[in-house]
Amino acid sequence: MNKRARNRLIGITAIILVLLGLLFVTVMNKSAATNLSVKQFAAKKTDGKRVQVSGTVVAGSWNKQTNPMKFQIRDSADSKGTGPVIDVQYTGSLPETFGDGVQAIITGTWMASGSFLKSSDMTTKCPSKYATATDAYTVGDLLKRKTAMVDIPIKVAGVVGPGSLGGPGTSPRFQLLNAAGATEKLPVDFVGGLPDTVKEGAKVVVTGSLDAQGTFVATAVALSK
Repeated sequence: MNKRARNRLIGITAIILVLLGLLFVTVMNKSAATNLSVKQFAAKKTDGKRVQVSGTVVAGSWNKQTNPMKFQIRDSADSKGTGPVIDVQYTGSLPETFGDGVQAIITGTWMASGSFLKSSDMTTKCPSKYATATDAYTVGDLLKRKTAMVDIPIKVAGVVGPGSLGGPGTSPRFQLLNAAGATEKLPVDFVGGLPDTVKEGAKVVVTGSLDAQGTFVATAVALSK
């Protein structure tokens, strides 16, 4: 290859690299998500803008069976529940820790025509909680008294049964046993988020009440101290 041809090739290669660099920067700018709280996002919604919004899942606002799944989030600092909420339509896989009151970080696009955040990318944060089992019923004790215990707020301690732990929206969420290998089982419903530390075989304390069908409707699930 002569010198002129080599210089021409170098020049063409340089131009191609510059164009690829510009294309990469353009794509990154379009796909980059601005990180906002619910309060910040609600104050300035931009149609078609890719954003990342962090907020708390509003209790009772979601149904796993809808397609796409719809739910709401509110600002995590909004303890009184009087601030704005954002409607979300989600088509991605549901994190195992998803549930009422969970901190959700959602990346998506605001659709002004329907006033909702369209997303297929979500992560959730659900910190582990701990509770003492000293004042809790055992599964066996509760089952012996279940007729008289309906709708009475109590705590029950036990072990998450093997193969029983389901994802968000499943009923029951898991089976509670007296101990590993025990035959007595208590079905537990829970719509809140379960931290990753609540696994099959984990010792837990559940707070809630027994319904007329014999299912324990939990309002809180904590690891046993």
